[in-house]
Formats: sequence, C-alpha cells, structure tokens
Amino acid sequence: MDDFNKRSEKNMVLVYDLRTDRQYRERILLNLDQEWRAYLQGKLPVSIACGRIGELFYAPYEGEHMFRLEEGKQTSSWVRQGDDSWYAVGRLAKVERVVFPVPYPIGDMPIVTRIWIGK
Repeated sequence: MDDFNKRSEKNMVLVYDLRTDRQYRERILLNLDQEWRAYLQGKLPVSIACGRIGELFYAPYEGEHMFRLEEGKQTSSWVRQGDDSWYAVGRLAKVERVVFPVPYPIGDMPIVTRIWIGK
C-alpha cells in the first residue's frame, strides 16, 4: 500500500506480540514446541499485511472483536489482539502472521504473531 512506507513504520507501536502472550500460546499452540522454536529462530516464513483500518466490528459467530484492514485492492479481517484502545478507523496497521505446520488431522494453522498500529 502506498501509505505504508519506512517513514510510516517508524511511527508504529507494537500492540500485540505472541511471544509475550503466554496464555494464548499455551491454549492454542499446545504440543507445538518444535514449531514454536522454529518461529523464534526465524525458520518459519512470515507474511505481512499492511494498510489502514477500515472498520471495527464484532463477529458474533466467532465471538471476537475484529478489524478490517484495507490493503489497497484487497481487504482482510483480523482479531483485535493486545491493547484495544489503539484500534481506530483510519490508523495504519501492520499484521504479521506465520503458518504453523500441524500434523494431521488439523493441518496448517495460520497464527497472528504481531500487530503494529500507527500513532
């Protein structure tokens, strides 16, 4: 996205980091110690979604507070994690996620690892 550049990135705050969310890791990544270590060592590829927050909403089916990220020609939706007070329509946001390879029967599991939001 054109709005998102190195200058914008410097004005962003890390509002969520899976590395510090022990409760979530223990619940979701149970028995995935090897995969977790691979992520921490930089051995798993990460993908980044960048854009502006276009909408804040509640998804009753999932039971989650979400935000929609306008990424230019596409949009994506993410669970609001971390300090909820940072989420506001119009702010720049950057979401990092990694896909943990999980054995059958679950299969690959995408997990948000960090979220930054513009000041």
